[in-house]
Amino acid sequence: MGEYTTKPSQFRLPRWAQEFLAEESAATGGTKTDVVLEALDAHRRKRLGEDLEIAYREWSKGQLEEVRAWDFTLMDGLEPEDWGQG
Repeated sequence: MGEYTTKPSQFRLPRWAQEFLAEESAATGGTKTDVVLEALDAHRRKRLGEDLEIAYREWSKGQLEEVRAWDFTLMDGLEPEDWGQG
């Protein structure tokens, strides 16, 4: 996973998680720390994607409201122009 500075950390994990870390690190040839960091990175990216999706939805809703506001200018009482038909 690359070089990184570590700080000791302790937390309790259920047995299945400990077994998974051991199996995954053995299968990939990495460390348990690498497995945890990869999982945390995937989770961080997922959350970032969710946050971006929410922000885009809010932004696009504002864009739709702006388009609707400008649509009223099309109905401001002016006569339609002839664009060379006929």
